[in-house]
Amino acid sequence: MKNKLAKIVTVLTVVGLMAAGPVAYAVSEGDNPEGGKGYQNGEGKEFMKELNLTPAQSEKLKAQREAKKESSKAMREQLKTKMQALHAAIAKPGATRADVNGLVDEVNALKGQMFSQRIDGLFAMKGILTPEQFAKMEETHQERISKRHERWGKKNKDQGPDQG
Repeated sequence: MKNKLAKIVTVLTVVGLMAAGPVAYAVSEGDNPEGGKGYQNGEGKEFMKELNLTPAQSEKLKAQREAKKESSKAMREQLKTKMQALHAAIAKPGATRADVNGLVDEVNALKGQMFSQRIDGLFAMKGILTPEQFAKMEETHQERISKRHERWGKKNKDQGPDQG
């Protein structure tokens, strides 16, 4: 009896932790009322000014961004639905890995499509920007990534080895 209860608690804990990821992801995708980083909160607009875009480039990039926003919103909704189905399938008593493999494959395929769309967007930007502008954009992007990694590393060091 104790063993069965321990298994149930373990499964519920795992499912709860797995459900927390998509919830956190959904909040970070613009549902945050205080705002945050990202183009809509001014970060991208300032960055685009640094590139000295022509009005034609600005319009092309704006059109590309709007088109991308709609398609990525649809993909995120599909991913959210598949993740919910996956969590529900995992939570079923007696569920096995084989039972959820199809859903896992669908989630992975959607994530792959989302990644591919991001790469397509970069190449579309590359076609709009001059080589110098694109190089500056990439350089600035790498700097931001480095800063983010530095903050992440610093946060983990402050926590110590036992606090993970």
